[in-house]
Amino acid sequence: MRAKKAGAHFATLLLAALSLAACGGSPADPSPPPDQKLDAANRAGTQALSLGMPAQAVRQYKQALARAYERDDAEAIADTAYNLALAEIRAGDPKAALSTTRTTEAELRRRQVAAPAELLLVQAAAAYRAGDLTTAASAAEQALTLKARDPDTAPRAWFIRGLVAADRGDSATLAQAIAALPAAASAKQAADLQADRQELVGRAALLDGRAADALAAFEQAAANRQQAIDYRGMARALAQAGEAALKLGQSAEAAVFYLRAGRSSLLQGDTAAATPQLKRAEELARQTSQTGIVEEIARLRKAAAEKRTAGT
Repeated sequence: MRAKKAGAHFATLLLAALSLAACGGSPADPSPPPDQKLDAANRAGTQALSLGMPAQAVRQYKQALARAYERDDAEAIADTAYNLALAEIRAGDPKAALSTTRTTEAELRRRQVAAPAELLLVQAAAAYRAGDLTTAASAAEQALTLKARDPDTAPRAWFIRGLVAADRGDSATLAQAIAALPAAASAKQAADLQADRQELVGRAALLDGRAADALAAFEQAAANRQQAIDYRGMARALAQAGEAALKLGQSAEAAVFYLRAGRSSLLQGDTAAATPQLKRAEELARQTSQTGIVEEIARLRKAAAEKRTAGT
């Protein structure tokens, strides 16, 4: 999903590589004139997000959203709330992102303005990461019914619908989601969009009992997530590869996948994901006598604890 400039068209962005698009105007343009404070806060937030500093991005986008309310600009409110929710997700706080989107929806309803598809998409993503599958599915379905400004909105919504379906064991809806995503990779197709489909293909293969096919799909997904600089998604795909390896009886290989996933998650500051991933890696490493992995996990935990202590 892409960050947006309030009152302008979507920025060109692939996950962590963000850039603001210039917004133009003309004497006949009915849009409100630019607000320099609002635009400056949005630019600062987008720059922070592009540099991998989501907490700082959250602070900047909150300032921008307050300015949008001060300006009483519905479009700016919707666009900036989208940016804030996206930053909150990347800061590891999907519940805050979900609250941001719901508050914005309520504000737009009071104005009798329809919530944009992109806001519903980020709501679906936040709900999924918060474990609220019902809201995730509903928001993704709503996003698909609306005309989106960003061409990636529909495939992203289908991806979330597919993830929910996989978690629920709903093979029919999962197959529908896979069919809705482009199958052939091309120079124009973004690596993260390819990874979306590969991840769903892997989930479907697991449901069908085809663990070898699932493992291959998850490894491809992880490689594409890495290329897209989506390290959180990469870690998720690596953990799924570990699950597939376990189903193939490859416990030693699974330990390596979980170690790689957990290490990346920990270095990203995503302890919620890192803790179970590293715990699983350690359990499997002990079972398969891989002392090097056990030692590496101990080193990672010690380094993380020292970093936390230094930060207090």
